[in-house]
Parts: sequence; C-alpha cells; structure tokens
Amino acid sequence: MKILAILLVLFNFLIPGKPAPKAGVYLEKGSELIAYQSAGENGKVVFHHLDAGSYRMSLTFPKQDGKFLKDKPKSRTQTKAAYNPRKKTYYYQGEEGYFAVRFSDLSKVKSENFHASFSEEKDENNTFVVVTKFGAHQKNASIGVSVRAITATQFKKAADKAGQDISTL
Repeated sequence: MKILAILLVLFNFLIPGKPAPKAGVYLEKGSELIAYQSAGENGKVVFHHLDAGSYRMSLTFPKQDGKFLKDKPKSRTQTKAAYNPRKKTYYYQGEEGYFAVRFSDLSKVKSENFHASFSEEKDENNTFVVVTKFGAHQKNASIGVSVRAITATQFKKAADKAGQDISTL
C-alpha cells in the first residue's frame, strides 16, 4: 500500500498543476453534439465506444483563482494555445486561467488522424475552446483527457518548449 501511495505522489509531481474539476468536455460528430462530460475531482474524462468517423472536442474551462490566475486589472489576458505532440499535451491561456490538457487512452485513432486545433466559439454563457479534431478509423474507439490548472510560469515554460503556437494558425 505504501508503494502505491509513493507512486501516486510521484505521478502527481511529474504532471504539473492541479486537477481542474468542472471542466466541461464536449464531443461532436459532424455538427451534432454526441457526448458531454464534466471532469470530476481528478480532472479526467474518457469517451469509450465511439463509432468510426470524424470528431471534434471542445472544452469549457473553470475560472481559476490564486496563483493559477494572474489577475491584473489593467491588462487583459491574451488567449494563447500551444501543443506538444510528443507529450500529447495541449496548453491553453485565457481569461479563465492557465491549463494543460493531456490526451490519453487513444484507441483506434491513428496519429495522422489526430490534429490539435484552436478556435473559440461563444454563446451567452460560455466560451467553448476547440482543442482537437480527430478521426476514429474503427468502431469502439476511445479518447481521454486530463485537464489540469497550471501557473503562468508553468504555461510559459511548457508553451516555449512545445514550440507550436497553434493559436496563430
């Protein structure tokens, strides 16, 4: 039992930030919303049993506070996104705060069919950030995400290291 506790501590140390519960994860096929899940206390969501086809994943991020959000009344936070394909991690900076979104549990989704993207769509209540478009090549595909709040310093370091500023594409 002690070994498991040590492994969990090490695992959480290696992944920066803290889980972002209440992040909304939306999955669309074509123009139809087919699934929605709110991230739980661990900040994770997994979609299983997907049919073959093209999908788009959008997220709504919860408002952060404290060290996870630099709130300067004189300056507005610029929206920025970066993607590290080696770590399969998407980094987002917006008015809500700074976040890392790690993709996992990719089953029956080929690398060439997985594309990180960035666009924002707004309604009267939310800003939806489109983070990926992917294609499942067989039925029973799956995809998972882990959403974590990170600090501004962690975001800058990770985005610089990723070298792929996708918010300008």
